[in-house]
Amino acid sequence: MNQPSYNLIYQLNKYTALTIKLIQLVSFQLLSNIQTIEYQLKSVVNFRLRKNIFYICGVWILMGMGLRAQSPLNDYLMIAAEQNPALKAKYNQYLVALENANQQGVLPDPNLSFGYFISPVETRVGAQQLKLSISQMFPWMGTLKTKEQAATSIAKARFEEFEEAKNLLFLNVKTKWLLLFEVQEEIRITTENLRILRSYEPITKTKYESSLVSLTDLVRVQITIEQSQTKLELLELKKASLLGDFNTLLNRDLNTEVIINESLEINSQHNASLDSVLVNQPGIKAAQANLEAVDSEVILAQLKRKPNIGVGLDYVMVNKRKDMTMADNGKDVLIPMLTVSLPIFGKKNQSVIKEAELKKEVIAGQYYGLQNQLRNTWNTTEFDIQTALKELNQIDSEVNKTQTLLSILISEYTNDNRNFEDLLATQQKLLQLQLTKIKSKIKHREALYKREYLTGSTLNQFK
Repeated sequence: MNQPSYNLIYQLNKYTALTIKLIQLVSFQLLSNIQTIEYQLKSVVNFRLRKNIFYICGVWILMGMGLRAQSPLNDYLMIAAEQNPALKAKYNQYLVALENANQQGVLPDPNLSFGYFISPVETRVGAQQLKLSISQMFPWMGTLKTKEQAATSIAKARFEEFEEAKNLLFLNVKTKWLLLFEVQEEIRITTENLRILRSYEPITKTKYESSLVSLTDLVRVQITIEQSQTKLELLELKKASLLGDFNTLLNRDLNTEVIINESLEINSQHNASLDSVLVNQPGIKAAQANLEAVDSEVILAQLKRKPNIGVGLDYVMVNKRKDMTMADNGKDVLIPMLTVSLPIFGKKNQSVIKEAELKKEVIAGQYYGLQNQLRNTWNTTEFDIQTALKELNQIDSEVNKTQTLLSILISEYTNDNRNFEDLLATQQKLLQLQLTKIKSKIKHREALYKREYLTGSTLNQFK
């Protein structure tokens, strides 16, 4: 290569290197700026994202707290109160009684009559052509007010009967919900027990194949597993039946799923008393209202012995005489009228009074009978609460001891291959204790729900 060509190539390489270096510097600077901008953008985006995530999490937490505060059982009670057809019928009966009360306390309709003389009646001043009469009857003093009071008391009684029906509906919904809860817990406990039994089977089978245990141990565990499977299937069938009963109370499809995600906490403290039951229970209030209505009916029966008084006015149109001229010729006639009813049939009136008094005795007997029934139910409920609490204490003690015994038997069987029959029996005893504990909890909560029914406390929550 000659010298000029070499110099040319050298200069080109030099300028090329400088150009590449310059491009690298510019690219590095641009990349740095882009990374800075990108980092700033990421910081802003991350801050906003973190802020939104924090906000969303807060909303979910508050919603979760609200969901926990609002029990699904309360939702079902509200649905039952709104959809149950029998309860709607009770409410319509109250509306009917209320409308009937609005019709009382007013005067009877006035009477208006019209008569036309086909053959005119001749009088001195002319022939009578037509007759127009209007009259109004007035019951004896106090009758209208007493009727209104009686109808109002009956409407009040119908309302309290509606409240009693709703109170009883709430108790039925709670009871069915408890039965569903019981079956769900039985399924859960039985499933866990089945899982434990199935874990015994391969161990026992391995020991049998190793000639460490007899065939009876393997057969025993297989029989116990089959029994648990059958029981689990029966529990599922029972749950389906109870589900239909529960949804019937809510007047919806029988197969609608029911959410049961609560635990039955034991609370032995309460502020209710029998005195509050005998005052606030809707059935008692309904009986009291019926007594008030009957008292008004007795007064009405006595007032029927008094006469009704009516006033009226007759107008007679008289034609003028054409055959002569006289004073007051053709003068129309106005006749004021006074009417008095005569309650002279004393036997009938005495029978009405006697009927009202007997009716009062019937309702009074029902009222005092209901009080006695509520006292008995209250005492039974308190007994159930106390016995359930004692049963739970006893069962807790037995469960702890049985679990200790089960651990010992498992250790003995694992190490020495003995007492397998006792192991299975203890495992099944633990299962029965767990199921009995659930039943005692159900018994305790059911008694609490009965107490709420007696005091009407659930009704106050939905007013």
